[in-house]
Amino acid sequence: MSFQRRTITAILCLWSGLFAFLWTGTAAAYGGGTQSERFPTVLSSAQLSALAEQKIEEQLAAVGETRRHELRLARAAARMNLPAGEVTAEVAFPRGLPYDREFPAAFAVYVDGVLHRRASSYYRLTVYDRVLVAMTDIRAEEAISSANARVEERAVDTLPEVTITDFARLDGRVAGRYIRKDTTLTPSLLAMPLVIRAGNPVELILDVNGIVIRAEGAAVESGRIGYTIRVRNVSSGKILRGKVLDEHTVKIIG
Repeated sequence: MSFQRRTITAILCLWSGLFAFLWTGTAAAYGGGTQSERFPTVLSSAQLSALAEQKIEEQLAAVGETRRHELRLARAAARMNLPAGEVTAEVAFPRGLPYDREFPAAFAVYVDGVLHRRASSYYRLTVYDRVLVAMTDIRAEEAISSANARVEERAVDTLPEVTITDFARLDGRVAGRYIRKDTTLTPSLLAMPLVIRAGNPVELILDVNGIVIRAEGAAVESGRIGYTIRVRNVSSGKILRGKVLDEHTVKIIG
């Protein structure tokens, strides 16, 4: 690379989000000269982008993200003119690497070990997977099946372990609320089916130091397995709270 008709050789070392420029050219004497004489080292926007993009790929690999993805540079950090010396740069991602949302890459640039400049670039990361997509409008509590959903490639915002890629990964869940046609199915849209509805008779179980007490009860509100609902003791009329074990049983918790 050429600066003011003078050739300077730079060695670029990338490792764990840090790179160093080891300047081997002969430095001229600097006084109160022009800006190019006082700041002869140029750290280009492309070099900062290369650092950020390598680090992003490393972090994706570290969390096991192997799916097809696209990384778009939305706004690049400006070129830097720096004093002569050994230049190192570090990059961090203060907002993490969110999928399908813009996020910053924050750079700290040092000259001879002293912090000299900070800058930021902004990226957008899009990750694709084959996922379940609603083929029709799906009502709350409706089961998800091949009659109302299909698998196709879409941009996703979930990690691989929670992405719903086939019907087996529904784990018995149904639509937790109204889902519009062409919506990608995500865990937040789904819920375990309602097994108890308000007014249903239920058996109340209370465990007191290993002694199990059973009583007749009635559900005050609807619930799903694992949910906590209010129930009424039929004999005493007392309102209690309990965890739904199945469609007939609620374990009192307070």
